[in-house]
Amino acid sequence: MDIKLISGLVSATVALLIAILNHFIITPIKEKRERKRQQLKNLYAPLYSLLNTRINMVKDISIKHNKIMLGTRTDVKYFNKEYMEIFLLENMGFASDELISVWIRYSSSITIDEKKTLEFVKTVVKEYNQLKKDLGLAFNQQELITGIPEVIKDFKDKL
Repeated sequence: MDIKLISGLVSATVALLIAILNHFIITPIKEKRERKRQQLKNLYAPLYSLLNTRINMVKDISIKHNKIMLGTRTDVKYFNKEYMEIFLLENMGFASDELISVWIRYSSSITIDEKKTLEFVKTVVKEYNQLKKDLGLAFNQQELITGIPEVIKDFKDKL
């Protein structure tokens, strides 16, 4: 065989392998990572911040009653359950199946249910930290394990 033919076949084979690797391995990994970035940016980071703010509003009462509570302020539109519901509904495409299930249970309760509130908060906190870990960002290992936000670490052992 001619050297030009062999080098042409080798080059074509390498190019084909690179194209296959790119299409079936590299691109899906990049898309998965970008999806996680979008989840963090559009849903989990704002929701995590909102939950921490609402928990911090009633932190002393939560500690006194030894249960997790979410505070509400009527004078600020962002710090109430209605805003959180609208925000979640608008960004539900970024939520995990677990978060959707937990959210349905939490939002459909007529009365304030401590167990459902705790389940909702833990799910958001764990998934937020897991996304940060997956993306190689700084995350809170204790929050990832327990699901209890640092803002209420004073009584997280009791929950």
